[in-house]
Amino acid sequence: MAGTLKGFAAPLDPAGQASLYGPPPWHFRGRSMTLIADCDSRAVADLVPAPLEAVPDAPVRFTIHELVCDIGFGAEFAARNPERCLVREAVVALAVRFEGVEGFYDPFLYCDSAEEITVGREMFGWPQLDAKIWMTPPDPVYGVRVGDRLTGKVQRKSGPVLSLTMQVDDREGFGQSVPAFATFYTIRVVPDPVSLNRQVEIFQSHMSDIAIEDAKFGAGELRVSAPELQALRPAKTGPARCNAIVWTKNRSTLIHSQTLALDEKL
Repeated sequence: MAGTLKGFAAPLDPAGQASLYGPPPWHFRGRSMTLIADCDSRAVADLVPAPLEAVPDAPVRFTIHELVCDIGFGAEFAARNPERCLVREAVVALAVRFEGVEGFYDPFLYCDSAEEITVGREMFGWPQLDAKIWMTPPDPVYGVRVGDRLTGKVQRKSGPVLSLTMQVDDREGFGQSVPAFATFYTIRVVPDPVSLNRQVEIFQSHMSDIAIEDAKFGAGELRVSAPELQALRPAKTGPARCNAIVWTKNRSTLIHSQTLALDEKL
């Protein structure tokens, strides 16, 4: 008998309309606030899986996004379904390289969208955890101006995760070298329900159609609360940036694969 179920990902149904997300490309647009900080190099290296290598002396990037994403169903779907396509993310990003290509690896990522969390963990290997996230909006008439203070906060069921704030001034950049928002590395860990082995895959993804607009810089402050982030608690925080942003997330390239037994470490 011919199958009746359709859709890109679970749940599937005969009409093909129940899938939580569609195939890439995914289109994002919104605004971001980013703070960079010098964190302990050993703590950074301990979080980076081989064959990726941490970029020496690179700052750690802490970013909160407030976005509209079409979740693989297109712009018209996003316009008609804001309840599914509005998403906030908080990202901890480490500068890494693989075969000479620099990018970011995210050991921790917090999110308030079921669609984003599911596709991230199932398909791409983004380490999303459910969270509540808030950001100070820009002035609805004047936008962001020198002297304005903006704040982002992240909270999980166990309590606060992190908060970052900035006061906009007249500086024009970070003052430190930070990899471009272009290449990301993700690790997908898929446990086998029979053997309890884990299939570990590392992907390289190149974002396209990237535009960062209306960038404003200023002095940043960071407060780290979650236990998993304590090793990255910086002794001193650096500058921050707020901006509008647009990008497209495409298919990925598999760069590493291995099987780990239940008691093996990566």
